[in-house]
Amino acid sequence: MKWIISLVTFIVASSIGFILSNNFISNANQQASYYQTMQVANDTDRMNYLMSTSVGRTGINKAKIHAVDSVKLDELNENYQYIERTREEYTMHTETYTTTDSKGNSTTHTRTYWSWDYAGSESKQAKYVTVNGFKIKSIAIDLPQYDLDLKDNMFNKNIEYGIIFKHKGSVRGNYYYAGADTRYKYSFTPVDSKLTLFAVLGKNKISPLQGENKINTTKQTVKQVKEDYNESAKSAHLIYVVSFVLSLLLSIGAWFACNEINKQY
Repeated sequence: MKWIISLVTFIVASSIGFILSNNFISNANQQASYYQTMQVANDTDRMNYLMSTSVGRTGINKAKIHAVDSVKLDELNENYQYIERTREEYTMHTETYTTTDSKGNSTTHTRTYWSWDYAGSESKQAKYVTVNGFKIKSIAIDLPQYDLDLKDNMFNKNIEYGIIFKHKGSVRGNYYYAGADTRYKYSFTPVDSKLTLFAVLGKNKISPLQGENKINTTKQTVKQVKEDYNESAKSAHLIYVVSFVLSLLLSIGAWFACNEINKQY
């Protein structure tokens, strides 16, 4: 009987594993093929040609992205494609906890601690950017953001104006301290970037890939991205081996479980 249960366990587990593995591998292969069959634009002329022919899915290698109407904050020296100021407050927190001694007596304790907590933010973003000279709305493209290094001569330390910055503060690390219990940090996207884009090229139009909300960007080249997807598709086939081993282990486990039950009776 235990051999039958073990065999049935193996068949059921391996069947489920095969179906799931097959779906996973199929999706990986489709994804690899989706990127592998894309057109590639290595320069502006090639991109413009592919747009004029409405070629569709395209990887645009190291495109020059420029903010048409860059933005800035009063306290910063530079302009940006995107800039965000986040306020943090040094806040005291109180919490209670209970301990129980060896006799079962409970005692309630109060603990206080301080932490820097989010206290709001505001941001500005350019309305338009150009991709190799072609103008699109900035909200249509997913551009990376970075922490702003305030020590790198990018910060006006002598400010005494504005609704928020009424007094001189100090710069420590990537934070501007307006006082002992208030500080600000910044994240930004530079005016000019050089990134690889994956998009749908149409007649005078650059759109996100199907199923995406924004045009994807990466620091990798189109070739590198294609190679990554191909490697993922190849590695996905290992899931068949994993599925088989797991099914075999479950089958062996079922055999031992039945054996232990038989011993008890």
